[in-house]
Amino acid sequence: METPLNAAEPEIMHVDLNACFAMTEQQANPLLRGKAVAITNRGDTGWATIVAPSYEAKRVGIKVGTRVSDAKLKSPGLVVLETDPPKYHYVHGVIKRIFEDVCPSVTMKSIDEGVLDFRGTSQIRVQTLEEIGHKLKRRVAEELGDWMTVNIGISTNRFLAKTAASLNKPNGLETITPRNVEGVYMSMRIDDLTGINRRFKLRLALCGIHTPLEFLNAPEAVLSKQVFKSINGRHWYYRLRGYEVDDFETTMRQAGKQYVLADKTADRKKLLNELYRLCYFVNYRLAKYDQAAGSLYVALRTTEGEKLQASVNLGEPIHRVIDIQRVAKQLLDRLPINATVSRLDVVASKLRATRTSQQSLYETSVQEDDRIEAAIRGVNQKFGDFSLVPANLMGNIGYVGEKVPFGSTRYIG
Repeated sequence: METPLNAAEPEIMHVDLNACFAMTEQQANPLLRGKAVAITNRGDTGWATIVAPSYEAKRVGIKVGTRVSDAKLKSPGLVVLETDPPKYHYVHGVIKRIFEDVCPSVTMKSIDEGVLDFRGTSQIRVQTLEEIGHKLKRRVAEELGDWMTVNIGISTNRFLAKTAASLNKPNGLETITPRNVEGVYMSMRIDDLTGINRRFKLRLALCGIHTPLEFLNAPEAVLSKQVFKSINGRHWYYRLRGYEVDDFETTMRQAGKQYVLADKTADRKKLLNELYRLCYFVNYRLAKYDQAAGSLYVALRTTEGEKLQASVNLGEPIHRVIDIQRVAKQLLDRLPINATVSRLDVVASKLRATRTSQQSLYETSVQEDDRIEAAIRGVNQKFGDFSLVPANLMGNIGYVGEKVPFGSTRYIG
């Protein structure tokens, strides 16, 4: 027998800010309101890609990933701004506090969206979730500004709540229940569903599934054994019906840093200097969560599109900046650099807690080395990030610059 739609009371709320970064800039500068605005990580340069368009920009076809030069052809008056992380971090902090004021269980899914889980509160709540949603909207406008709006979706699981939040942008509030879920699916395309990428869309099409409603009505066996060929098919079967299968916290799997070189070069000495800076950021992120790396990966991208990469699995996990730099240099030395390099990547993976013993590279004991690193972190926490850095980065650490993390709040605050 097929499983029926989840008939439980909708108690999951998904909230996200509309075009958050662009909207934040429009709130901060009233002269930008009503204008097409695009945020990039590289300023107003033709080759930069847009990471956040305003709704005015979206209406003329400017999307995330559009190059600035192409976007200006669609909107000659486009205002291009570089990301301003402190602004967005402030907004994140305010909305997180607002969420926590009205709900006992809040999960921030990214810098500008969160899931509020009201399950188990129906007996003590004096307002409906729709009323709480309108209260949230008022508080956002009061505490962040009247240009700031949010989309709110309510349903029985995270997937449908996020779907509901996407239905009536901007500034919408929608609820999906068993009574209207089929109508919602009928109004959508298959690739409108969160999590359905091009590859999954093709898999579904090969099995005769072309619409969300056909997806909903597909038997579990078809999804598990023919479409996804894994437990993912079972998850989709229940997810589409409003049952919760996404209520889990992901663990930190890697810490990485990517940098597009402003001054592209093939000079190994200059590249090593840039590499050392990236290693410091990787060390900073590992230290923040008391993690050590069991593997390190270094990659270069040339202006000709070639990708050079090298990695190593480490016998002993590392977490100190001097060790990360040493291993990264060894990996860089392996790579044949015969063209101009435009991008550098450093990624630490196979993470584990730093309680794992590590052989010292200093002449002091392992414990003393850890105390040195802890003291450096203490100085930076008191006087500001990167106040104290290795000598080989003196005067240069700010050049890399922190960008806005998408899809994660791990490095915020």
